[in-house]
Amino acid sequence: MSAIEITNAVKNYPEFTLGPINMSVGQGEFFGIFGPPSTGKSSILKLILGLLQPDEGSVTLSGKDGAYMDVAERDISMVFQNLALFPHMTGRENIIFPLKERNAPESEIAERLDFVSEVLHVSHILHKNPAQMSGGERQRIALGRAFAAESRAMLLDEPIASLDARLREEMRVELKRLQRENNQTFVYVSHDEEEVMAISDRVAVMIDGMIAQIGTPDEVYSTPNSRSVAEVIGSPPMNFFEGQFADSGVHFNGSSLPPIPIVGETLKGGDGTLGVRPEDIWLGESDGNPSVDVKVSSVEPLGSYTIINAFLGDQIVKIRAPGQVILEEGSTLRVSLDVRNLHLFDDAGERV
Repeated sequence: MSAIEITNAVKNYPEFTLGPINMSVGQGEFFGIFGPPSTGKSSILKLILGLLQPDEGSVTLSGKDGAYMDVAERDISMVFQNLALFPHMTGRENIIFPLKERNAPESEIAERLDFVSEVLHVSHILHKNPAQMSGGERQRIALGRAFAAESRAMLLDEPIASLDARLREEMRVELKRLQRENNQTFVYVSHDEEEVMAISDRVAVMIDGMIAQIGTPDEVYSTPNSRSVAEVIGSPPMNFFEGQFADSGVHFNGSSLPPIPIVGETLKGGDGTLGVRPEDIWLGESDGNPSVDVKVSSVEPLGSYTIINAFLGDQIVKIRAPGQVILEEGSTLRVSLDVRNLHLFDDAGERV
């Protein structure tokens, strides 16, 4: 039985329609929801929590229809994007609030407080009110309150966005560890692709109020089911080349890109798009792979890898090369396309 099941759920707003949404979250699963801002990610969490009711469709929690459950009955914790801390309470009082509400014994309250304080590094700010805390400190207190509740499922809306980069990396590891150790169901929302892909068992990619694809992080990255998904997954983003499909491969009129043979595939004729990720464009010639000359526009050295921006004709192409690469702007560079990792999309944007 799924911990959370959303079936054909639609929520209508004056200028925006969410859905229909269909998704299932398994018990003990770390489920990520990723998408650009204002695509309806937070609204899905509110439907699960019961703060919103769908205009159509249903939300089922462990086999029970959510339409007949109030918020308290759902036994779900949520870290809101605006944190929703009680301003008149200290950090300690905010964290233990859900435990006090259910009349937990003092020994359990002390144990849970010690646990979350150590994990989230908040012992030194427990005496402060939210107004005296930084944004990152308030975010950790909000996380602590959700963890202290030990609820059946936890909804996390951009939970670590205000933390500094090093602490975000630490918290990603801790969130995954806590979720595994407690076998809790997590639904995690973020517009940070790296964050969601790093810790989720499965990811739902949202575009314009709809779930465009659900799969493991590897599936949505390696085999995006549409050009729309391919455009939002990957950093730097995928390169796209417009062309025509034929039985022998993809041809590019008016471009210096040579025809690309597609081995083992039979293609129907018509317009289409070839997608190539920046890491699948290699420097230099490569046996069995088509190669082309590009003109270097700029170079971005980023430590373990280098981003090369180059022109292929009038089109800018992004190349991700391992290590430090020294190139002069305006120089000509020979590159090859890895034919094993090409992505084809038809004129409707669907994966071929």
